[in-house]
Amino acid sequence: MGVSDSGPQQAASSASLRVAARHVYGSDPAGYARGRPDYPEQVYDVLRGRCGLNSGSEVLEIGPGTGLVTRRLLAQGAKVVAVEPDAGMAKFLTRTLAGPHLEVLGGTFEQAALRGAAFDLAVAATSFHWVDQASGLPKLGQSVRPGGWVALWWTIFDDPDRPDPFRDATARLLGDADLGGQRRRSSFQLDTAQRSLDLEHLGGFEDVRSQLIRSSVRFTSAQIRAFYGSLIEVRRRPPAERRSLLDGIHAIAERDFGGEVTRPFLTVLYTGRRLAGT
Repeated sequence: MGVSDSGPQQAASSASLRVAARHVYGSDPAGYARGRPDYPEQVYDVLRGRCGLNSGSEVLEIGPGTGLVTRRLLAQGAKVVAVEPDAGMAKFLTRTLAGPHLEVLGGTFEQAALRGAAFDLAVAATSFHWVDQASGLPKLGQSVRPGGWVALWWTIFDDPDRPDPFRDATARLLGDADLGGQRRRSSFQLDTAQRSLDLEHLGGFEDVRSQLIRSSVRFTSAQIRAFYGSLIEVRRRPPAERRSLLDGIHAIAERDFGGEVTRPFLTVLYTGRRLAGT
């Protein structure tokens, strides 16, 4: 069984993008934090109701970024070990969320020195695609206590089944209606059969479930500018080109949408329980 259906060329491209992501996002962590909306509340309901998240839970978070989910975990009373490969992000996270219940480990998940079977819950929010699946999934399983839980989820900044006037309005400006690469790359995240099988056979999880959560996210003109500015395809552009693009996005939001944009997003959530006695 393979963890991906991509060919050698696509795999090489993904590996290159993975390396770039480890420093591109952290070049402006505060800007990234301004640009990313929170996840649907239903995700947190599942963490509490199905995965047993509560005060005192020992949680492993993979790829916390600027701490969008970390804040929610800490507010729940959890003790969090966060593994962040981007040095800029790790520094930002340590500075903004310092406290006795948070430990930030810099470096990749694959290389992180973690205690085996130490966590009640492992989570990764729109980040586990950056992990090498062949080595990362077994390590994920080994990190969770028998009977503990995993929750991996991704928000796709698109929903092909619903109209998206702002995406249509900016298509000509962007030169690519799929600026975030969502439609091209979401085949991995949305391949629920393969992701579930990988969690079972490579991660050692049982009772694996997947669910789709549709949401509508509202942005002001400043927020939509920050959101597009947080996407890796935009952040990798030369500064003048990036600034011009974001100015154009802001202008369309102001002129054509009255300063308030609503976009349809799609979140896919995978949960599973570590096999007891393994």
